[in-house]
Amino acid sequence: MVLGGVVPGVVSLFVLAAPLSGGGRPDDRAVAGAAAGAAAVSGAAAGRGAESAAGVVAVAGAAVEPRRVTGNAVRREQASPTGGPAHRCEVSRGRSGETIIAGRLLLGAAGAERGAMLVAGGRIAAVGEPAALRGSAPEAAVIDCGSAYVSPGLVNAHEHPNVSGGFPDPGMRPVYTHREQWQGLAGDEHYPLEYTRTEAPVQQFWIELRHLLAGTTTLGGSGAVAGLLKNASWRDDPAYVYRADMQTFPYGTASEAFSGLTCPYDGPAPVEPRSSPRFPPDAPYTPHIAEGTDCTAALEGRFYLDHVAANPGRRYTLIHGVGLDPASIERLGDLDVTLVWSPRSNLALYGETVDVPDARRAGARVAIGSDWSYSGSYNLLEELRCAEGVDGALWDDRLSARDLWEMATRHGAYALGIEDRTGRLAPGLAADLVVFRNRSDDPYADLAASTPADVIATFVDGGLVSGRTDAFEPASLPEACANRIGDHFLCVDYAGYPFDHEELLRANASAVPLFSTDRQASCGIFE
Repeated sequence: MVLGGVVPGVVSLFVLAAPLSGGGRPDDRAVAGAAAGAAAVSGAAAGRGAESAAGVVAVAGAAVEPRRVTGNAVRREQASPTGGPAHRCEVSRGRSGETIIAGRLLLGAAGAERGAMLVAGGRIAAVGEPAALRGSAPEAAVIDCGSAYVSPGLVNAHEHPNVSGGFPDPGMRPVYTHREQWQGLAGDEHYPLEYTRTEAPVQQFWIELRHLLAGTTTLGGSGAVAGLLKNASWRDDPAYVYRADMQTFPYGTASEAFSGLTCPYDGPAPVEPRSSPRFPPDAPYTPHIAEGTDCTAALEGRFYLDHVAANPGRRYTLIHGVGLDPASIERLGDLDVTLVWSPRSNLALYGETVDVPDARRAGARVAIGSDWSYSGSYNLLEELRCAEGVDGALWDDRLSARDLWEMATRHGAYALGIEDRTGRLAPGLAADLVVFRNRSDDPYADLAASTPADVIATFVDGGLVSGRTDAFEPASLPEACANRIGDHFLCVDYAGYPFDHEELLRANASAVPLFSTDRQASCGIFE
């Protein structure tokens, strides 16, 4: 075998390569990744690397016995659901640094069909019939997942990884009319929610792992650790693969900024929304707007859309939008503002959510996001489940399961300004994939009903990052995939982190679980 792959810190699956050098921290991706990438370049594949999620090792090595973690606390947390998919992914090693991934591909709105993708340098090089691709790339490694569904990796357009490691406050009720109330900024008559920031890398890693195991490969929000999935935010940190200006609350304490104004109001905005400093003015702008149901929330929506209309030339997103009035909803499509919907958090805090069918009727794209663990979903699959329940109860099933899939893939990518990099299975885009259980002829409904137990594998830039142990022959997996978590394995070289796998499990024994929905915020009567 020969070395292959060119993505810094990530090597194409099932070709031998050296791991990242020991002692390096995740932020050293430019140095350690360059060394690994240089060693991995093979022939014409050089220079074709997709955006990197450094630190993940996805190469073939000698068969190893997966490590098993003991200890009651860890054992309780890691007991992932049983009765998972019977699908198997058959693996054959290659010599070229390329990989063919086969299954039933979700190429668009028409459903799934048996096919394959040729992956080179972290990107999808071609899509076609499995036999034809094998003929065109005879030395490529092959991962054939049979009749399992293969989708673009999920794009969670709204999370707060730096404040998403704890359980909801037991005192939380859907009684707030604006986010300032639960933030403790609106007087003693409102109950402020308890939540804690997550700073330690070992905790941040766990939060991202929770999303990865549920099929997310791109995560939008502040807080990141390099090595699992791709993060998008504004911070000047190499852990963020994509840049987006996530100025969470651009109007600050909006009730003070808009003091004296009443609804309806037709005058000019008293203040402009803030942007993050030292950030390109054409970068995607993804603030929280109209998070509440009162006049202040409605004014945020009105003033933000006025700002968008007066400042064209960049990608605009609007997160939450619960308080958007009908006139503001009508403007979303014409202004090309993507609405990011977080129904569970909306219902848990405000008892209402934005009228998504009406926004779609007005021509708006709608993406979806889990928000945070304190009032939202633990992962994007749970958010899809909540969304489906809301749609059935409020809107008489006007949203199809395919609509929800698009929210979690290509529309999420559009919201973050990366639709030309990920979110679809198409040549030239990153090979960010989720393979999940096939239970019916409707792949979109199957995804909407899935849990992490139904996720067979996730790939980032064509490298296998996680999977189910019962779907792969252990001898076909590289040594870095010996990290076991319940019925799943994780392919990570911990040399680049200040913790190992056992420390990861011990440090998060009391954190929000990876597989359970224990104490997750309620989706109300729509659960």
